[in-house]
Amino acid sequence: MMHMFLPALVVAGTKSGCGKTSVALGLMRALTRRGLAVAAFKAGPDFIDPGHHALATGRASHNLDDWMCGEAGVRETFARCAAGADVAVIEGVMGLFDGISATDEAGSTARLAKLLGLPVLLVVDAASMARSVAAMALGYVRFDPDLTFCGILLNNAGSPSHAALLAESLAAALPEVPVWGVLPHQGDITVPSRHLGLVTAEDSIDVAKRLDALADWLEAAIDLPARLAALPFSSGHLPTQAPIPTPPQHPHPPHPGGPGG
Repeated sequence: MMHMFLPALVVAGTKSGCGKTSVALGLMRALTRRGLAVAAFKAGPDFIDPGHHALATGRASHNLDDWMCGEAGVRETFARCAAGADVAVIEGVMGLFDGISATDEAGSTARLAKLLGLPVLLVVDAASMARSVAAMALGYVRFDPDLTFCGILLNNAGSPSHAALLAESLAAALPEVPVWGVLPHQGDITVPSRHLGLVTAEDSIDVAKRLDALADWLEAAIDLPARLAALPFSSGHLPTQAPIPTPPQHPHPPHPGGPGG
């Protein structure tokens, strides 16, 4: 067993396309520019997002998938790959509670956050919304009482007045969860997407400029040092080695050339 002591959080969204990836990349880049060693992770088996994480942080990003690797495998990967870092940022997948089942949390970002004992930063697409944003956020925060939230980040505000209205509504309805900030719509600096996932890092010749622009966009809306200082530390007892299951062995394995080979 090993002790982990570093600030860490899970960036989750209310749905796919809400700005979760842009926020995660902007946060990773902003923290890296401040001289911090950022351990980046991606929920699930996605192989494209970690490439962008690596460009944002200068460090390899790793996948965390409890369905494929099991609880012990996830804990071991997190402990091993976060060792020596100053902060850990995990980008979720799909919506916070979306997984492999319609009735339980298996394979979801929520499950991963609870498994590692980490708080969630919830990204909400607030475009064309007013007080309804509070009802949406309230539902996500109260849906699972075992999940903890370090903050809510509202995305796609149409104007400063819209941003103020959104923040006021959320603060009144959900005072126990801080509003990290309200982000203005910035479609021109998002990492471009394609069917079945993001473009590969090699496809984006201006990816470094986009990452810096995302970091600027994020830092203009939030007090990053204060939010980082308020993050709880991951201090769970995590295994340094996970048991790797051995596949069942056939007593008489078939010959690759067939029965007569």
